[in-house]
Amino acid sequence: DLLINGGITWSAYVAGALLMAYVWVILPAWFKKPNPVIFVPCDFAALGLFLLYISLVNDGNWFLPFALPTLGAFALIITTVITLMRYVPRGKLYIFGGAFLATGLYMPIMETLICITFAKKFVYWFIYPMNALAVLGGMLIFLAIVRPARETMQRKFFI
Repeated sequence: DLLINGGITWSAYVAGALLMAYVWVILPAWFKKPNPVIFVPCDFAALGLFLLYISLVNDGNWFLPFALPTLGAFALIITTVITLMRYVPRGKLYIFGGAFLATGLYMPIMETLICITFAKKFVYWFIYPMNALAVLGGMLIFLAIVRPARETMQRKFFI
């Protein structure tokens, strides 16, 4: 990049991606039993810093109004799921059902952020993923509450 373009143009993106791969793959491999409750937020932080770099280099004004809240919400949902899966021995259906519902509830907020940040018309696309996630989340919570339904599904899917 330095020899061809006389400066750093595209190689910084590659270096950033390599640093993220290091944080995601190699850093946890240093530990005998890496704790995902620690490393998953670190992964989201690395991704956030990389997105901030991309936004600053390209004179973008999308990081604070769009990327940070979107990444932060998904980091919170994923970290909560991983923490609950690690430290709560039962209730996986409740955990995943709640995660689907939380993600579905965030869809209208994300579309609003897109419309505000990028000056787009609000077209209500959030309704489709929100409804699908609400149905999946509600179904998982229903199966967690109603034991005969859960046992029937376990027999049907050999779980």
